[in-house]
Amino acid sequence: MRIRISNIILIVGLTLFMSCATLQQLVVPPDVKVESVNITDFSFEDVTLDFGLLISNQNAFGVDLEGYSYQFAIEGKEFLSADQARQIDIAAAANSNISIPVTVNFKKLYELMTQTKDLDSLSFSLVGNLRPGGLLSNFDIPFKKSGSLPNVRIPQIKFSGLQVKKMGFTGIDLEVGLNLVNNNVFAFDIGKLNYDIALAGSQLIKGSTEKLASVPAKGSGEIKVPVSLDFSGALGSLTSILKGNSVQATITGDTDLSTPFGPVNLPFQTTQDIPIIK
Repeated sequence: MRIRISNIILIVGLTLFMSCATLQQLVVPPDVKVESVNITDFSFEDVTLDFGLLISNQNAFGVDLEGYSYQFAIEGKEFLSADQARQIDIAAAANSNISIPVTVNFKKLYELMTQTKDLDSLSFSLVGNLRPGGLLSNFDIPFKKSGSLPNVRIPQIKFSGLQVKKMGFTGIDLEVGLNLVNNNVFAFDIGKLNYDIALAGSQLIKGSTEKLASVPAKGSGEIKVPVSLDFSGALGSLTSILKGNSVQATITGDTDLSTPFGPVNLPFQTTQDIPIIK
């Protein structure tokens, strides 16, 4: 009995088709969802969002991921994209967790999207794919997440005034008022303040204070810095300068802020004419 070549080809094709169908029934792409979004690194320059992915693998074998890609958009416009090679082992018949960090640099953001400067919060969306290898190498495993993050603005430190508390023959006690202006939608506390103060272009004193002050959201807080000067080491003409109505003052330093997202160090420098309160 002769078997035609066309019949052989048909049988082989059916066998392969049935094998593929069986394989597709036996191999199930893992299910992925973004389970959490956390701010893990925070400053007034950039914020890092950590996207926690939960991967449910129903297969009786482990899956080796070769990497992932994503597009990150802010206010509906693509801001970042990445194609990351990363070896990740996914356990068989179990849930696994991985994290994907995304850093938003506010200076770069404002350069690309000037309209975001006036927004208190920014909407974002993350759309991506995990890339498995092995039996699942032909599958892309998608994930996506949307939400919002605070639009961070650098607080401004300004002089609020200089008050002469006490003046004698050998020295003078002053109180320098500093006003910290917060344009953010979150409040923070001011911790340790390191400062270097100069009056009329002459450096007078360095110091620090740990007196705390609370600054509300969209508000301001004031710090009083006591300064005691000995005329022998201070500016010779300081007394005549302080007899005027104002003086040019410069302060340089940094302060530790306690924010809802963790501690942040804020460097600052400002120069301005400040009124003298007597």
